[in-house]
Amino acid sequence: MLYLEKAKIYGVDNVGQSSPTLLRTDDALGLTCSVSESEIKSDFDRCYPWSDMHEVTDDYGNVFIRIPKFYAKRTKNANGTYKVQISGIRYSGFTTLFVDGRGNEIDYIDVGKYEGSGSKDRVYSKSGQNVLVNITQDNFRLGCKAYGTGYQMYDFLIDLIIKDLFMIEFATTNSQSIMYGYCNSNTAAIATGRCDGVKTPSGSEISNTDGKHAMVYRGIENLWGNTWTFVDGVSFDVEKMYVCKDPEYYSTGKTDAPYFYVGDRPTTEGWAKVLALIEKDSLLMFTSEVGGSDGTYYCDYYYYNEVGVRLTVGGRWGGGPDAGLWHWVGSDSASYLASGLGGRLCRKPLNGGTGEFSPAA
Repeated sequence: MLYLEKAKIYGVDNVGQSSPTLLRTDDALGLTCSVSESEIKSDFDRCYPWSDMHEVTDDYGNVFIRIPKFYAKRTKNANGTYKVQISGIRYSGFTTLFVDGRGNEIDYIDVGKYEGSGSKDRVYSKSGQNVLVNITQDNFRLGCKAYGTGYQMYDFLIDLIIKDLFMIEFATTNSQSIMYGYCNSNTAAIATGRCDGVKTPSGSEISNTDGKHAMVYRGIENLWGNTWTFVDGVSFDVEKMYVCKDPEYYSTGKTDAPYFYVGDRPTTEGWAKVLALIEKDSLLMFTSEVGGSDGTYYCDYYYYNEVGVRLTVGGRWGGGPDAGLWHWVGSDSASYLASGLGGRLCRKPLNGGTGEFSPAA
């Protein structure tokens, strides 16, 4: 990748306004995306980091989408909205979510191309498999970590990275306005690989609008719809929210160190209206106020229950319009399992740099 391309800044403004349609800024000015029935053509195909996202396969046949490191900046406007910018180089005020558990920057993250399949003994990211559901988050995590160092479950940092990429590429916080996803009055989860034939990096197997078909964003299938996805590294204690950035210590419901208190979450469920920066970190954001709708603000639903200790995202096969990229659920106990709840295998190169993956015996 040429340095000149990595040095560009792509951004959007007015994030969090009532209208989900955002204003393109910086080098994103003039860029467009065209959504057809199943395919999506995007000017961002030639822009870093989207241009350098690619498929990789590990020694076990698991398929990942590799997202190269970028830096980000969130600037709060006087009216409470935000300007969000990303770049391949670190300008003043920019920082990154591409870190390992020790705070070292890492060069990329690998996100499972497919929803997880397999079992608690070993979770897979493979095409043509039944999605692994009816499993606790702790057991799903065990299946991800079975491969050795660097392997983990989808986590809060990865989730925010993908949100930034999507929001800036499509200039919207209404993800279902681009791809509805498999969540419109369907009755069961579908197998992985339904979008393998989609010819563009993002789109749907058949229809972007009917809610009856799987979606794919930049090669990652079913980020919303089909099954909710476990989000590791976040725990709740009634209204209190705790975050951990070290995958080695992820544990459902854990609230002591290295988890740290970041503030209180809303204790009423509803459509997300405000996402606020979490204390002590300029890139972490979470729902802080409800009161929107399925067509305003973030256009996704936030679930709360005082017994909920863990976080999931996305929405399931029958979720309808409350599903989407900003559909966070914090209402489940540690032991809760369901046919619409699964996860995703991921990995990060640890100890900084490109790192090494240590295969399990």
